[in-house]
Amino acid sequence: MLVGAVAAYYKYGDRTDIADKHLKGTREAVNGLKAYLGRALAEAVRPTVERIGANFSPDTVAEELRGESFQNDVSEFVERDIDEMISYGKLVHARDRWSFWARKQSWGIIGLSAIQAVATFYFAVLVKGFGWDASTTRVALSFVISGLGVGFCVFCHVVMLHHHDQICKYRDKIL
Repeated sequence: MLVGAVAAYYKYGDRTDIADKHLKGTREAVNGLKAYLGRALAEAVRPTVERIGANFSPDTVAEELRGESFQNDVSEFVERDIDEMISYGKLVHARDRWSFWARKQSWGIIGLSAIQAVATFYFAVLVKGFGWDASTTRVALSFVISGLGVGFCVFCHVVMLHHHDQICKYRDKIL
């Protein structure tokens, strides 16, 4: 079991490779969508900015920004680009949740590796080498703890896959 835990750490424990592989393109999609939304908002409020520029004074700025024209420009932007704003929010949320569960999985694998190292030391060195007691309760406890560790890591991986699917869905919609 220790060999399996070490192999799992090698494959999933280092988040650097996992993040590069699973989140590839996500940063580009987020940045591209953010840039698009920024340009679209700037275009939407351009008439107000031009009116402010033509009649600049502190009172004009305050008046224009509180005015109905500016609010209508922003409302039109929101109505026109609501799908992009929602996609941006969902993409960022899915990326953050994926990263959260990737951290949990990495730490779970490290914990599982430590548990397996202790169990291997106990059964291989202390029980076989020095004749310590290897009661069925201790053996069963070792399997239960190992099973819980494996179950936690598998659960983390399933949740990560769910969020990765969400990332792909929104990233593909954007790119």
